[in-house]
Amino acid sequence: MITIEIPYVVQPGDTVFSIARKFNTSVDAIITRNNIINPSLIYPGQRLIIPVQGNYYTVQPGDTVYSIAQKFNVPYESIIYINNLSYPYNIYPGQRLFIPGISMNYPPSPVPPIPSSGPCPKYYTVQPGDTLWSIAQKFGISIDELIRANYLVNPGMIYPGQTLIIPCPSTPPVEYPTLRLGDRGPFVVNLQARLKSLGFDPGPIDGIFGPKTEAAVKAYQQSRGLPPTGIVDETTWNALLFATPPAPPPASGKVYIVKPGESLWTIAQKFNTTVEAILKANPEIKDPNLIYPGQRIIIPTSQQAATSQEIITDKEPQDKEEEK
Repeated sequence: MITIEIPYVVQPGDTVFSIARKFNTSVDAIITRNNIINPSLIYPGQRLIIPVQGNYYTVQPGDTVYSIAQKFNVPYESIIYINNLSYPYNIYPGQRLFIPGISMNYPPSPVPPIPSSGPCPKYYTVQPGDTLWSIAQKFGISIDELIRANYLVNPGMIYPGQTLIIPCPSTPPVEYPTLRLGDRGPFVVNLQARLKSLGFDPGPIDGIFGPKTEAAVKAYQQSRGLPPTGIVDETTWNALLFATPPAPPPASGKVYIVKPGESLWTIAQKFNTTVEAILKANPEIKDPNLIYPGQRIIIPTSQQAATSQEIITDKEPQDKEEEK
């Protein structure tokens, strides 16, 4: 095993025990390294050296911080702290992470360059000016496939130098099931990890949809202006997968999360309304051609549309009267 030393500034409420848990190390190792006479007398602002034993791991395609933590049975917070990962904790194939508490060494392996042709999936290094849309267009795949292949929590946060997995165009899309209290399995793990990364505590990331996960789902739904049912349906999955920003619920109308490939025209057709009515209900949309997956829009009710029509109708006789 390799031992590394990490500088740490004690925070209010910290104890030697809580710091040891945070870095997945031992209380004795911290006490010995810092010559602490009384472990109960540490104070905010105090500088400590945290010795941590472990080994390096090379991130593989499809890995997330949470899946790696489960793989090696270590707290995912320790991986975040030790490797100084920033929210939303994006990692990429070929990246080396220090995993506390593992004894086996995982040598780094280079990420293969993207081939001009050949089998897929492929790897692609994000270039300056790239967007998910332009990358998806370049490889003839959908944005939905690209996001899901890379487990992107925030699709808006890609950056030059980042390595992305380019899935096969013929790969069928992942079908996300409706989840509710009592469900178990990998999709619940995915849900819990996403909720945790967005600041909603689902409890342990254990693949069990319990009361705490349900409460986190309800809190998330309410923050995004969705009905707080606690059931993860298609609308809630779309909000989670495409990082819909927080927004207060509208005074009236239906909240809808834009899906990949949709336009205002297709959405208007779906809800038997007009593009003009949607634009009126969503004044923040300046260009009707620029909507994006995960965007939250308000679908006006038929009553709102009727009111608009009545106003136009009322004005027409007045205009005609003025013309006379």
